[in-house]
Amino acid sequence: MIQSTETTIDEISHHYDELDDFYRELWGVHLHHGLWESPFDSKEEAVINLSRKVLSHLGDISRKHLIDIGCGYGETSKLALLQGAGSVTGITLSQKQFHFARLHSDQLALNYVLGDWLKNNFADNTFDGAFSIECFSHIKDKKHFFEEIKRTLRPGGKFVMTAWLCDEDPSTFDKKLILGPICKEGRLPSLLSEKEVLVYIEESGLTFKEHIDLGSKVWRTWLISSRQLMKLLNIRGVRYFLNNKNSERRFVLSVLRILAGYRKGCFKYGLFIMEN
Repeated sequence: MIQSTETTIDEISHHYDELDDFYRELWGVHLHHGLWESPFDSKEEAVINLSRKVLSHLGDISRKHLIDIGCGYGETSKLALLQGAGSVTGITLSQKQFHFARLHSDQLALNYVLGDWLKNNFADNTFDGAFSIECFSHIKDKKHFFEEIKRTLRPGGKFVMTAWLCDEDPSTFDKKLILGPICKEGRLPSLLSEKEVLVYIEESGLTFKEHIDLGSKVWRTWLISSRQLMKLLNIRGVRYFLNNKNSERRFVLSVLRILAGYRKGCFKYGLFIMEN
């Protein structure tokens, strides 16, 4: 486990609110990795591929009530509705993501919540299925994260998540120069290995079904992002990232660190499938 213990909920929320414009310039409204099923996929196709991959492992979602944990701008929630879900609730810590998602959705079956998943007010057995794309690393209490899924998911319901991961035994170099700084710059309380995630799943009472290593199909995201950094280095971007009063300015370095982490094999990306 790689830890950044000083990270707080307020810092995570501020991180995304502060960098909101830059994130959308760099990644677009799907605020997550792309999945390259073909080398000819565009970045826009790849991010939708990942959303579809996650939803496909939920099985038949027709008329079901789903929860999107860490919903970002709500694009995967919308996709779930297009694929037949009865309704989708999305939850995010970021005020700007929350307002953007609500502003760009006129679907009555979409409900966005501004709040902390670890302190949610959902009743027991509320959801038929749950999914989460790249939210897990922002969670400080990993055990409680899964416990809340166990509590709010109906019996037999599936939970599918993708997560940023670290190698089982990273070197001192990787910890100090790649993984540790990624945690600090990205406001991640911790990065876990696959085995460490499985321990928390087991302790929560959820039934683990499968883990899929997607690193070889998603790493290209950061190659493209590193090239797109030049778009951010306009007058506005340079002023922001060179001003030491801006607390989130160093995240720009993590774009290169994550790419290096994939190349070295110390940074990984996994898809986990569970059942209640």
